Amino acid sequence: MKLLEFNYKNTALVSESEVKETAVLLEKYMVHLNEIAKDNDYESLEASINLAFFENQIAESEKLADAKKSEKLKYIVVVGIGGSNLGTMAMYEALFGKLHIALNGKNPKTLFLDTNNPKLFSDIKNILEDVKDSEEILINVISKSGGTTETISNFETLYAHLKNNISNIKNRVVITTDFESKLWYAAKNSGFEVLKIPKNVGGRYSVFSAVGLFPLALLGVDVKNMLKGVKDMRDLCLSGDIEKNPALVSAILMFLHNKNGVNISNSFFFNPQLEMTGKWYRQLMGESIGKEKNKKGDTVNSGITPITSVGSTDLHSMAQLFLGGPKDKFTTFINTSAKNSGVAVPEALVLGDLVDGISGKDYFEIMDAIYGGVKKAYENKKVPYMEVVLPEINENSVGQFMQFKMIEMMFLAELLGVNAFDQPNVEDYKKETRDLLEK
Repeated sequence: MKLLEFNYKNTALVSESEVKETAVLLEKYMVHLNEIAKDNDYESLEASINLAFFENQIAESEKLADAKKSEKLKYIVVVGIGGSNLGTMAMYEALFGKLHIALNGKNPKTLFLDTNNPKLFSDIKNILEDVKDSEEILINVISKSGGTTETISNFETLYAHLKNNISNIKNRVVITTDFESKLWYAAKNSGFEVLKIPKNVGGRYSVFSAVGLFPLALLGVDVKNMLKGVKDMRDLCLSGDIEKNPALVSAILMFLHNKNGVNISNSFFFNPQLEMTGKWYRQLMGESIGKEKNKKGDTVNSGITPITSVGSTDLHSMAQLFLGGPKDKFTTFINTSAKNSGVAVPEALVLGDLVDGISGKDYFEIMDAIYGGVKKAYENKKVPYMEVVLPEINENSVGQFMQFKMIEMMFLAELLGVNAFDQPNVEDYKKETRDLLEK
């Protein structure tokens, strides 16, 4: 399987000397990451870089998925929020498309119950009305802390509804949480199956742990092929060769642009099924480098604001701002090198020659022309960008992309002097929420 391509020269508007000078600042941290990889360390804050090599956990997730699989399985309900479900949702939509829930097919549909919205809950409940046999459903509850308000309340409500209509529903619940969290013990006491999340792997870095492996294996995703892409990309991103390491250069480019006042990162996907991958990355960046204080305890209010765009849809709503507005955005274009979609405009056009050049064109040809036009417009307007080209959209290449971005974020946090692995201010709203509910 080919590795993704990363291009930035002549488009990022940063000199090679600046990139190389900044890379020196990461040499010590690069050594640190390589030591963690060499030692297969699962105790460090950067333990997520070893998840694809964590054979025991991979085997445990796949074994339980095999045990819970059934020819009858229609629906997987993932009950989680943020890092507990965004990675799985990103991979699900990338591989099966945004409309999978409405399509016929042998793969079970995955429903994500990720917020306390009565309309969302009612819709999912109505979809599940045709489930009569327990083997037609699997509920995966995911909470690292074990005390996430939205997740626990959603599960309790869903379970109370289903247990009245489906016998043996208890056997169709799997809880994924930290070992020995309150949820771990509660699940064990209630007789539910439990999978553990490695202690030092935070939610936004956890997709290649049981958090993502179990539901993806249930779906029939080729987990081994996905992890092969993850392993290959990890090795590439731990290389000291600046000409080959996309995570290193990408982090440096963002850092240098941010120093110059460019504080918005726009991930621009030219494949709509990757939009959720952009939302996964939005959390990764927002929580990893959006910090009130740096590692020294000084107040810095650090951060780059992540946004997600989809081509060509958002060209008709945002291109005017991107090309004509303030120069505060650094764009990463993400596209594939695939050229034949199997869908083409007819040779004979019922509306005639309203648009020149589309007759007989494959959809990829049309999108390539649009994509090329966008890049050229960015260059003409001197709007900086870099480019990631996936060989195709499958579990291997999306796994590559996600691993690349997680290591990129570790490098970027190191350059900014902040902790990439905590999120102390998230607790601000959680504490207030708990206080209000108790009152």
